[in-house]
Amino acid sequence: MIPITLVTGFLGSGKTSLIAHILDNTPDRTVAVVVNDMAPRSIDCVYLRGGEFLQTGSDDLIRAIPGGRVGAGKLETLLEEILSLLDQDHKPEAILVETSGGSPALVLAETLENEPRLAGRARLDSIITVVDTSEFPRWWSDPLLRPVLEDQIRAADLVILNKYDRAGFFGRLRTRMTVRVLHRAAPVILAEFGRIDPEEVLNTGRHEGKTRPDRRHRSNPNHYPLVARQLEEVRPFHPERLHLWLSQDWPGMIRVKGFLWLATDMDHVYVVDSIGSLRELGMEGTWYGAIPPEDVPDDPAVQSALQAGPHGDRRQSITVIGTPEAVEREMRNLRSALLSATELDRGPRGWRDLPDPIQPQFTETETEE
Repeated sequence: MIPITLVTGFLGSGKTSLIAHILDNTPDRTVAVVVNDMAPRSIDCVYLRGGEFLQTGSDDLIRAIPGGRVGAGKLETLLEEILSLLDQDHKPEAILVETSGGSPALVLAETLENEPRLAGRARLDSIITVVDTSEFPRWWSDPLLRPVLEDQIRAADLVILNKYDRAGFFGRLRTRMTVRVLHRAAPVILAEFGRIDPEEVLNTGRHEGKTRPDRRHRSNPNHYPLVARQLEEVRPFHPERLHLWLSQDWPGMIRVKGFLWLATDMDHVYVVDSIGSLRELGMEGTWYGAIPPEDVPDDPAVQSALQAGPHGDRRQSITVIGTPEAVEREMRNLRSALLSATELDRGPRGWRDLPDPIQPQFTETETEE
C-alpha cells in the first residue's frame, strides 16, 4: 500500500519548506503532494511546483485544496485528490498531505484511517507536526490558539522543532518542555529551514499500531479565530507606500505571504513572507514578461499568465491571515499602497522616478557580493 504522510503544524511553521526539501532530495522517488491552504489561491502549491513563486505551470503530482481548512467541509475534496493520485497510471511511491495551519490533525488522521475507498490501496504512515520554535511560546500564550497547537502536537508521530536556530535559549527550552508535557512519547528532531533526512518522513511506519489521543484533547476547528484573504491585483505597488506598510505594526495578524510587483522595477519578482514578528522581503527571479520572447516556456499556463494583465504576468498575489478585523484593516492598507489612477497614467517610464527605498537594498546587496 502507498504510504500517506500527514504534515501538520501551525501557520508559518515551515511545512512547505520541509516538503520542498524532501522533494529536492528524493530524485529517485515519485512523491506526490496534496496542499491545503487557507488562501483562495494556494501560493504554497505554486512554490512547490516550480521551486519559485513565479512558476505558473501545473504538475500532476502536486494538487491544491485552496480556500479553507480541510476540517471545514473539505475532507471529501482531500479524499478525491488522494484517490485521483492512486488512479494514475504511474502511481506515486508516497503521498505527502500538507494541511493548513488550522486544520484539525486528529480528524484528518481518523478520516484517512477509516476511509473504505483507501482500503488496500493506501495507509496513513505517519503524522509529522512541524513547530516554529521561535514563535511557539508567543502562540502558546494565546488562549484562542492554544487548543489548535495542542491538537497538532498530541496527534504527532514525530515532532520537528523547526527554525531552532532563530529561537533564543529560553524560547527553545519552553518549547521543548511544552512539547514533552503534551506528548512524552513523540520523538523530536531539531531543524533549520525544514532540512532533515527524508528517511525520517517517508515510509517510516511510525503510525502503525498507535492509539488515538483522548477526544477531550481535540480542538474544535469551528472555534478557530483566524480568516484568510487574498489580494490579486494587476496594478503595481508604490514602493514608498509599500515600504511604509512593511515597517508598521500589524496587530492581530499572523501570516502574510506572496509575491509583489514594484512600479519601479519591471523585471524582478519580490516575495514577502511574514510570520508573527519575523518579516522577510526578498527578490525571487524574473517576470516572464521581462525576458526575451524566445526564452519564454511554451507552456499554456505561462502563455495565459502573460495575457492576464496589461503588463503581462506582472501582478500582486498576497495572502493575509489573522483575526477578521486585522485582515480587513490590512487589506485596505495594502490597496492604498497600490498606484492610484493618476499614477498609473504616468506609465512605466514615469514610474521610474517614484521614490523607492526598497530596490536599492537589493542593488547594494548584489554589489557587495
